[in-house]
Amino acid sequence: MPQATSPAKRREVAAKPKSRRRAAEKPEVRIFVSYSHADAVSQTKLRTHLAPWRRDGVTLWYDENIEPGADLNIEIARELRRAHIFVALFSPAYLDSNYCWNIEYKRAMGRRARGGMRVVAVVVKPCAWKQTRAAGFKLLPKDGVPPERWSSSDAAFANVAEGIGEVIKAVRRELATMPPKPSRAASKPKATNSRPSSPKKVRATSSAKPRAAAQSPSKRKG
Repeated sequence: MPQATSPAKRREVAAKPKSRRRAAEKPEVRIFVSYSHADAVSQTKLRTHLAPWRRDGVTLWYDENIEPGADLNIEIARELRRAHIFVALFSPAYLDSNYCWNIEYKRAMGRRARGGMRVVAVVVKPCAWKQTRAAGFKLLPKDGVPPERWSSSDAAFANVAEGIGEVIKAVRRELATMPPKPSRAASKPKATNSRPSSPKKVRATSSAKPRAAAQSPSKRKG
């Protein structure tokens, strides 16, 4: 004979689906990682330390995700528009790179000025960042001290991951208060079964030919 489940056990079982739903409804946060290919080791290190966040609905994007044959400029511009957080890995190579500094970082700062993105600078190697416009912002690791001057690189990147984690939390709080976007199905007008009335004939002997519907010009892609 099956044993009866206690009320406390039933409440515990009933609460599990709700907790899973709450986790699934957590807003996704997209991070654009901007770095020089000379600092690929630092990019991998950062990705490793952000593993708990990646398993918690945070997406990291960097140019290695671009598929072969895709247009580099188009893909980067698209991901910059989609990202909530821009993380720049500062180094001598980054500051010397025209694409990293004058295109990616400049675009990100433009979005930041309009309130559309948060920008986080991470010093991965000693560089002259104090002579740039980033000098007025709070940098990671703490005080902009590069990892080689920490007790270990893992200690430095753990500090970086903690700082980025605080930004992720702030973005999620903002996303949670935003109204949901209407679905495409809801925005479409409902079809009706009523048929339009046929046009009145002016003369019984005349047959009116229907006019061809004018086609609207195609929309340009943004």
